[in-house]
Amino acid sequence: ASGTAPRTFGEAVQARQGVASTVQRLFDVAVVLTLVVAGCSLAVAVGGSLVERKRPFTLLRVTGTPTAALYRVVLLEAVFPLAAATIVAGSTAYVISVLTVQKMAPAGTPLPVPGPVYYITMAVGLVASLLVILASLPLLGRITGPSNVRFE
Repeated sequence: ASGTAPRTFGEAVQARQGVASTVQRLFDVAVVLTLVVAGCSLAVAVGGSLVERKRPFTLLRVTGTPTAALYRVVLLEAVFPLAAATIVAGSTAYVISVLTVQKMAPAGTPLPVPGPVYYITMAVGLVASLLVILASLPLLGRITGPSNVRFE
């Protein structure tokens, strides 16, 4: 009458664990995609910042500032917001999961603790975001060449 075959307790637990692992993978993918989107938006912001500061960076380069120093400045401007956003997002997600378990789970349910897969997923997402940002840095070398200095 219910549309499902009778299950043993072990079969019911396996079915629930399958659903839980699927949901966990979806959350992991969402975390990685969020970090990649954050990295892409930072790359766009870095590119826009470079275009806006083309003349000051070019003058710094002409006066002897090494290109590596300019790369470090731009990289630090992009990495700190990305790290801060990651910490805020991770903390918020953990607080929400704790509050959800406290409100919805039966009394005595242990609080959730992120496993190694979560931390690996966060690391992979951060590395992907950093790679996207690093891909935008060669623009700095091209737009700040000494040949681009013009005094009118």
